[in-house]
Amino acid sequence: MIEFNNERIGSDQRPYIVAEAGVNFRDDIELGKAFVEEAAAAGADAVKFQTHVPVAEMVESEMDDLGMSDLYDRMGVYELSLEEHRELKRHCEEHDVTFLSTPFSPAAVERLEEVGVGAYKVGSGELTNHHLLRTIAETGKPMIVSTGMHDMETVRETAALLNEHASEFMFLYCVSEYPTEPSDFNLGLIERMGAEFDVPVGFSDHSTGVEAAAIAMARGAALVEKHFTIDRRLPGGDQEVSIEPEELEKLAEYATLCHETMADEKEVRDDESAIAEWARHSVVTANDVTAGETLTTEKLTTKRPGTGIPATEFENVVGSVVTRDMKADTTVRETDLE
Repeated sequence: MIEFNNERIGSDQRPYIVAEAGVNFRDDIELGKAFVEEAAAAGADAVKFQTHVPVAEMVESEMDDLGMSDLYDRMGVYELSLEEHRELKRHCEEHDVTFLSTPFSPAAVERLEEVGVGAYKVGSGELTNHHLLRTIAETGKPMIVSTGMHDMETVRETAALLNEHASEFMFLYCVSEYPTEPSDFNLGLIERMGAEFDVPVGFSDHSTGVEAAAIAMARGAALVEKHFTIDRRLPGGDQEVSIEPEELEKLAEYATLCHETMADEKEVRDDESAIAEWARHSVVTANDVTAGETLTTEKLTTKRPGTGIPATEFENVVGSVVTRDMKADTTVRETDLE
């Protein structure tokens, strides 16, 4: 279980729904606010952004050598100022959703500390960045750590680090393909990771639609993170794997349904009792019998409704003596037997 902003995330809680606005709204803060409003209306628990400080995040010359100078430039466009962070956080609070963000450098952590976040989301690319992980851990805030593009041994190494330094943390099972084909998921890992690391495990979903996320929640995902947009026709590389408000609303409904159906006790509900009265079977005469006659297997059968001696007592009724004449197809009751 992890807890922040008076919210609990764990296997016995309703799955927590994170709408990742990410960089889908580019640098348009008013559009970002619209993302918050739509996500809140659809039932998201949190809206997640990204905190980029390009000069602290990337070596520009090295990125250029890799032919990735455009990424460096884009992150400059997506960089949010301290005041823009605060503006988005205020808007989240006004619409009763939690503000989350992913930092990509210690400078970004410093900026988010000034904003006053309740928890940190760590992207898959930072799973092996022990320097950044320790920096975040030092804040004392809960950490939501994604595990895409890494094997289990690497996850174990990170778990050891976090167990030593972090106050609270959870993992997200993730496949870092955009979009991920549903057949590429190994959703059984959600339960396996939860058992091995004894922490909540969620699902960062890069597939299209919400079907995989619904299955993940049924497999025990304590949190689901989905890229979110108000319109997939907007420009941006993450729009393809983003869900729109109607899909987010469906995902939130699945989360509620998953929580409501998670109990593991077998009990008879009131509506079932009414059905049981006619759906169960009773012991019934298979042919005419007379008073004083001993009942045999051949003289009995079982039929609905369950208003007489229950079918479970069939063998006990065999050998009994009837107290009255009974036509075939008569439900046998205790008063009919000596």
